[in-house]
Amino acid sequence: MKINAYQFCNKLVMIFSFFLLGINANAQVNYKIHSLFIYKFTQYIEWPSNQGDFVIGIVGNSPIQAELEAIAAAKKVDTRTIVVKKMSASADLSSCQMVFIAEGQSSNLASIAAKLQGKHTLIISETNGGAKKGAGINFVIVDDKMKFELNKGTVEKQGLKVSGDLTKLAIVVG
Repeated sequence: MKINAYQFCNKLVMIFSFFLLGINANAQVNYKIHSLFIYKFTQYIEWPSNQGDFVIGIVGNSPIQAELEAIAAAKKVDTRTIVVKKMSASADLSSCQMVFIAEGQSSNLASIAAKLQGKHTLIISETNGGAKKGAGINFVIVDDKMKFELNKGTVEKQGLKVSGDLTKLAIVVG
């Protein structure tokens, strides 16, 4: 497969970012890095052809909301404007392309996953075992390094296709 210079640079940036991500996570979560990865995930997942905004729902209170809003002000997903919305676990989340479930809302992960089954929505969590409980992507700390788990089967059940490049960088579960 041939890639152009832009694609090559984009892949290098992604790999370099993941390398930096794994260097020092300590006990504190860096939501700026989380938000950058969430934005990069949009480029490594094939989304259905929808018109309108690319909506990222945030369930629970999390500093990631401000970080994602900063990215949304400057970036797009293809030609789509990114809109970040704070939402409750009981809200209709089906208008979202991505839903981030804050750690404090992890008890709602399974019910949110059930409500969004087959809705072309990527669920991202940050809880122990999240990728086995219904999240497509779950941020984890392994050996004091921040990483992410990918449940490719869960993502594909949502009608989304994951790039092989993203799969290579993930801890694949399920």
